[in-house]
Order: sequence, then structure tokens, then C-alpha cells
Amino acid sequence: MSKVGFQAFAAGMIVATSLLGGTYFLSDKQSASADIEKKEVSESEVESFLTSNGRISIPTDEYEELLAVKDKALKQPVEQPEKVEEKQEEVVKYTVKVTAGMSTYEISNVLEQNGIISDSFAFDQYLIKHDFHRKIQLGSFEVRKGMDFYQLAHILTD
Repeated sequence: MSKVGFQAFAAGMIVATSLLGGTYFLSDKQSASADIEKKEVSESEVESFLTSNGRISIPTDEYEELLAVKDKALKQPVEQPEKVEEKQEEVVKYTVKVTAGMSTYEISNVLEQNGIISDSFAFDQYLIKHDFHRKIQLGSFEVRKGMDFYQLAHILTD
């Protein structure tokens, strides 16, 4: 690039910088600060917004208490309520054969197909949530209809 080219380039930079500087200093600063303006929201506005969207608000301590109760309930085995009147049902027994490479999904599907459980997805999620999926043993296990997820999981892991 020649000397004249450098001079033209420098003059262009000076003009551009001058225009940008002038625009910055002469512009209305209120329009830039209008976006930053803070708006105070009242508690009644929050309540009406939540109500209109089908939600509720609760205090933090009550929320933490509910979380603690939920965690405690998840850690306890599911207890079946006592049956007042038991009907004579056909006892369905099945021998599950767990082989190397079987996933909990496959085991759950086999149990559902043979009438032991009604929801394979729920049983699969139960095994994963309670870390039974890491403890499944290889072999044959006899199970029967009416066992809860906790009982089935312990049979498959012992």
C-alpha cells in the first residue's frame, strides 16, 4: 500500500471515530436508561398472575418441609393396604431368567407380558430410582402376580 493509501485509510478512521463519538455524546441518554428502569411488583400482582396461570405460592419453609416429606416417602418401601375382602384369584407364577446383557427394561417387559406386573415402565423407573438396576443378579427367579415393586426388586437382586 502506498503512502497516499495509508493517509486515506487514516482519514477514514478519523472521520468514522468522530461520527461515532458525536453520536454517543449528543444522543438522548434517557432512551438508553429506559430499558434498565426497575419496576416494583406488588405481592397482589404476583398472586393474581399465579392464580390466572393455575399456580399457587407457598412460603419457603413450607416448601422445604414438603420436600423432606417427599424424600422420606420415596425412601420407604411401598406398603400395600390391608384388603378387607380377598377374592380367590388365580395365582400366576413365573420364572424369570435373567441373562448377561439384559437391561431392566427387558426384564420389566418380560414381567408385564407374563402378567406379573401391569406397568413395565413404572417398574423399570422404580428399579432405576432406587438403584436396584445396578444390583440385578443373573439366574432364574420365581415371582408371582401380586408382588409389589419392592418385593420383586429384592428377589432380582438377592
